[in-house]
Amino acid sequence: MSLRERFEEYRQHIRFKDLDLASRAMALLWLDIFRERVVRNCFPRVGSKSLLREVGEIIDSTFLEGYILARAAYDQGTEAYIYSHPDIPGSVEAGVERLRLMYEEEAVQESPFADEPLGVEALAESLIREIAYGPRMIMLEERELLKVHLYYALWAGYKLAGFERKLGGR
Repeated sequence: MSLRERFEEYRQHIRFKDLDLASRAMALLWLDIFRERVVRNCFPRVGSKSLLREVGEIIDSTFLEGYILARAAYDQGTEAYIYSHPDIPGSVEAGVERLRLMYEEEAVQESPFADEPLGVEALAESLIREIAYGPRMIMLEERELLKVHLYYALWAGYKLAGFERKLGGR
């Protein structure tokens, strides 16, 4: 099965609600900060709440697609990956803190997907093109600028799955 086929298969099964509680919390924190940055950079004078909401939804879905891409690239399956346990005091908070530190310590490369398994970089670029030139963004003048930000949202979701692997010792 090719990476694209595995990605499409995983895309049908993995949902945001399937993420571990600590992963979801970290994703929401990261996405809140990132959405604000994108609005500041791409839409500094836009007053349309519906446009900003739609751009936020695009960013969120791109992040999740990055997560799914990583799971598909490493053939991790579609089962929920649980590493924090809400019934153990401090487990979720400790998971969020470890994820936050991993994001902070992540080295920024020239090309984020360059050292990943074969085909990941090409599929990532293809996904970004599909999003940027799809029906939801076709009318945006800021599309090219937003496309750069979407690439990093995809990368951040991809890294979340990698961080989960590290936390789980996989």
